[in-house]
Amino acid sequence: MSDSAEIKVAHCEIEVNGVHFREEHSFRTGLQIKEDAIAAGAKIKVSYVLDLETESGSVRIGDDQTVELHSGMKFTAHPGGSDS
Repeated sequence: MSDSAEIKVAHCEIEVNGVHFREEHSFRTGLQIKEDAIAAGAKIKVSYVLDLETESGSVRIGDDQTVELHSGMKFTAHPGGSDS
């Protein structure tokens, strides 16, 4: 057996705040998704909260929460708090 299942390489395209980019990993934490989005040009901060947009509404993704990524996933990053 090998440890290759530990690091799975994917090539999927996701979106954060309207910025589309290619993600090279199958699994990323909320923090890693935000860091990758910033590197791709999204105007967000790593301190922002991250929500996964689904057909049934938004799902909050914690910085240390791991997400299995699939092409077409859409996320929204925002300051959070009581700014509504």
